[in-house]
Amino acid sequence: MKAITPILLSLTLLAPLSGTATEQKIDLAQVISTATGDWNKDGMMDRAFLVAPAGNDDSDVALHIYLGEQGSSLPKLEIVKPNLVWSGAMWGTTPSLTIGKSGSLEVHSQNEAIGRNRWSQKLTLAYRKGAFVVAGYTYNSYDTLDLSAGLSCDVNLLTGGGIKDKKSFKIAGKMTKLTDWSEDQVPAQCQE
Repeated sequence: MKAITPILLSLTLLAPLSGTATEQKIDLAQVISTATGDWNKDGMMDRAFLVAPAGNDDSDVALHIYLGEQGSSLPKLEIVKPNLVWSGAMWGTTPSLTIGKSGSLEVHSQNEAIGRNRWSQKLTLAYRKGAFVVAGYTYNSYDTLDLSAGLSCDVNLLTGGGIKDKKSFKIAGKMTKLTDWSEDQVPAQCQE
C-alpha cells in the first residue's frame, strides 16, 4: 500500500485589520459548519464559517463572515467574531449555520447529548446599515428527569417583541452589532 503524503488544507483570504490587509488562514479541518447567501443584498455570494479553535483549546467557536465583492473572484473578510458559541466534541453538541426563512444567517448551538440539562440556542444575524447585527435570540431548555422544568424563549432584538413559555413580553428593541455582542446582552427573560 502506497503512503499518502499529508496535505495541509487551508483557505487563505485577505483580511483588513487596522486598515491594512493581512493574511487570514482557516484550517479546513477546523471548519465545523458553512453557509452561503447574499446577506448584504448586493447580488454577490457571501460565505460564513464556524471555526473551532486550533489544538485542544477550550475556547468557543469563532464565526468568520466573508462578503463577495464586485469584480473580484475572492470574497473579502468582513468580520471574525471569536468565541461566539460553545461547541462540544460529540454529536448533539456541535454548532451549525443555517439560512433562516427571511434569508438571515442563523447560528445554532446546543447540548442535546450530555447530562440531564439539555438546551438549544439560535442567534439570528442580519445585515443592517453596513454591519452584521444580532437580530434575534431563541433559547429552549429542558430537564430529562424533571419534565416540568425548562424554558422556551424567542425574542426579536430589533423590535423588542418576545415570547417566553407561551406568554408575550416586550423589551426595548435595539440594534446590537455582532462585534459588540456578548452573553451579557441576552435578555433576562431568556435566562434560566
